[in-house]
Amino acid sequence: MSSTKTKRNIILAVVAVLLAGAAFVAYRVFEEPGHAEFKAGKAAYRDGNYKSAVEHYKLAADQGNLKARTLVGIFYRKGMGVEQDYAEALKWLRPAAEQGFGAAQSELGLCYECSFGVEQDYAEAVEWYKKAAEQGDAQGQLLLGAAYGLGRGIEQDDGAAFEWMFKAAQQGDDLAQYYLAVFYRDGRGVKKSDKDAAKWFRRAAKQGNADAQYECANGMQIGPADECDEKEVFMWYSKAAEQGHLEAMRKLYSCYLGGIGVKQDMDRALYWLRQAAERGHSKAQITLGYQCRRGIGVPKDEDEAFYWFRKAADLGDSEGQYGVGACYEDGFGVEPDITEALKWYRLAAEQGNDHSQYALGKCYHEGKGVEKDMAEAVKWYRLAADQKNYDAKEALKELGINY
Repeated sequence: MSSTKTKRNIILAVVAVLLAGAAFVAYRVFEEPGHAEFKAGKAAYRDGNYKSAVEHYKLAADQGNLKARTLVGIFYRKGMGVEQDYAEALKWLRPAAEQGFGAAQSELGLCYECSFGVEQDYAEAVEWYKKAAEQGDAQGQLLLGAAYGLGRGIEQDDGAAFEWMFKAAQQGDDLAQYYLAVFYRDGRGVKKSDKDAAKWFRRAAKQGNADAQYECANGMQIGPADECDEKEVFMWYSKAAEQGHLEAMRKLYSCYLGGIGVKQDMDRALYWLRQAAERGHSKAQITLGYQCRRGIGVPKDEDEAFYWFRKAADLGDSEGQYGVGACYEDGFGVEPDITEALKWYRLAAEQGNDHSQYALGKCYHEGKGVEKDMAEAVKWYRLAADQKNYDAKEALKELGINY
């Protein structure tokens, strides 16, 4: 046999061995432990059959599939397809975490941070986040970044927070992208950049992050007028509102009311205002209260006006407290009661509400529900006037006090 032919045969043999090895590796990667059961679990999950998904994942986990084991733990933590059980969740998560599986490590850290089945321990949570983050687990990177940002379980460090958020954001984590945008917007851990903030808000928004969708719309509204696309503003508010974002719902009310990016429609405006109000958005409740009080777009209804003002007041909103006080003073939707009115005015005034400060000053000025006390009246008038309250300024002027 010639040397040339011999060399050729040797080369072919080596190639054959390499190809056989590659095929073996591919087979092993494809046939990871419990692959068939894991695949069946994934299909069941996509179909919304969480109970079946858990059963298949358990079978895959029993064959050594760490990803399946982690998912079973998550299902128990969230109560998906099984009864929520933190102890059971930990039983599945801890072994996978201790075997070095990043996703399980970040989940175990979350259990320590949120006290899911274990005593709350921020430092222990951070240790698990670190293990996960250093392996490239996006959730671990996000949670480690959050820990640095809050200074919880580790010394506060905006720079480190930004770095870990950036790593998670680059992997496509929408929550990390949202917070990264916030860091750019506020100049936390990085040089302030509205352009970079807008870029990351948009990336997160396109992935369906409701907070980012709201920020995209709001950023365009408060930015340069020539850069504001009203139709796009309306689109992003709509997407966020449909996911339950309360402030976006209130903004949609304004869009329909003012014809911003959409045809004016009072009925749709009120629909979204009510959606926000009924879900506990105090500013929406106050707006709805005033519309009911004045009969704007809805029949005038004193009882409903008082109802919405009281809802907002009970949430601690000073404007709602002022509205309740005014209703009690005027007997609007409730029996007149100046003592009760004063109570609500004072609560709002002490929070800095200028309308209540003026109303309280007027009560002391006129001796309404309290003894006349000009010094006290002037004190409240001044506080309201400091906030540019026109009525308070006029009241001081009438008293001969230059302001």
